[in-house]
Amino acid sequence: MKKSALVIINPTSGKEEAPNYEEKLNETLTKEYSNVVIKHTKGEGDATQFAKEAGQEKYDLVVALGGDGTVNETVNGLAGFDQPPVLGIIPMGTVNDLARSLKIPLEPEKAIELLVKGQHKAVDIGQVNGRYFTNVLGIGKATKAVHDVDIKEKSKLGALAYVKAIASEILEDDFFPIKIDMDDKSWEGDVAVVLVALIDSLGGNKSVLSDVEKGDGYFHIFAIKRLNFSKLVNMAPALLSGAIEKSENVEYFKSKTIHMKALNSVKQESDIDGEKGPDLPLELKILPRRLTVICNEEER
Repeated sequence: MKKSALVIINPTSGKEEAPNYEEKLNETLTKEYSNVVIKHTKGEGDATQFAKEAGQEKYDLVVALGGDGTVNETVNGLAGFDQPPVLGIIPMGTVNDLARSLKIPLEPEKAIELLVKGQHKAVDIGQVNGRYFTNVLGIGKATKAVHDVDIKEKSKLGALAYVKAIASEILEDDFFPIKIDMDDKSWEGDVAVVLVALIDSLGGNKSVLSDVEKGDGYFHIFAIKRLNFSKLVNMAPALLSGAIEKSENVEYFKSKTIHMKALNSVKQESDIDGEKGPDLPLELKILPRRLTVICNEEER
């Protein structure tokens, strides 16, 4: 039976080295797929459109070569199908959270080999105001700092650029009142940050959210209350142990549906998978096991 694969390459990824792997990708995929098509993105939304067309044309595999933003765009093109193509990831971004969580090698050559040797794992997807995400949704000034990080600083400092940006904002005691409605409860309070996680990697770090059980059909919600330096110091043991939900400065919940709204008139943005997301209010629902990803982790 003829099998088709689409490769979506973001040519600006990996310090613009992404196109160098085109030959290796074609050589590897033609061992398993009789039809291999490679497309390069030129701007925002291209990866989504390419992936959507692949779903409509019943491709078997769609590979995203790029960072978390490219992967997110590709997922947004695939998630609307009941039986979308399998997703392959060649991580070439600064953070690569989904790849880290699924134990996909960060070395492009090894990740390419995994496309024909890896396991298939069904993963949950989050839907928020009509958009999709696979990693983490964040709200708060600190999360805005993540997508405002300068490109040169990202190239120079890597994941530390995000840490620096978040730390500089979270200690400004910038907080806002929020109401979170969940499946069977509601919570209101003043927060510095709200994180809604589907995986255990945040900003390239797998220690902070290590207790998140990915693929369990739930959003994991962390409402980090207003912080100052002493409270941040008190949170350090929980952060280092990966049990952030055990901190007295954090409210932790699990839910399959979420409605969030700010209780003041100040505009609050969200950040989804490291990219700018919709403003509050937000409506979230989980799509259990919606997407199959080639990874280095056995299916449970």
